[in-house]
Amino acid sequence: MTLGLFRQGMSPEKLALTISLGAALGIIPIFGFVTAVCAAIAAWWRLNVPLTLAVLYLVMPLQILLFVPFIRLGELLFSIEKLPLAPEKIVDNLQLDPLGYVTQIWRSVLGALGAWALVSIVLGGVLYYLSLILIVRFKKKKPLRDV
Repeated sequence: MTLGLFRQGMSPEKLALTISLGAALGIIPIFGFVTAVCAAIAAWWRLNVPLTLAVLYLVMPLQILLFVPFIRLGELLFSIEKLPLAPEKIVDNLQLDPLGYVTQIWRSVLGALGAWALVSIVLGGVLYYLSLILIVRFKKKKPLRDV
């Protein structure tokens, strides 16, 4: 694989935006469609799609690790009833009121999305400026060569 695919037509600013976008979308607390959304946004903003997806996949394990913390943060920020996550509580709630529990899950997931949005704005900004500084310094020291 050549590095040309990952750096084609990239200014340091676009490269930093690519990294921050991939990282921010890689931790979104919804599973299953993130790759398509990330590729579409990167293409729409004329960023490097392969690099954006590489960063996305690199941080994706954090998506699983941060799922419950985002749910709890969303519940706290938006005054949502706390979702019981213990296996026995899940079974009890599904048996007693399945529709009510599914509704509660959706509220918690929407709260988690709100919490993610707030966190990702800060995280994206910090990652953008840090990666921009590193890219500019690295570019001054050593030009990249294809392998």
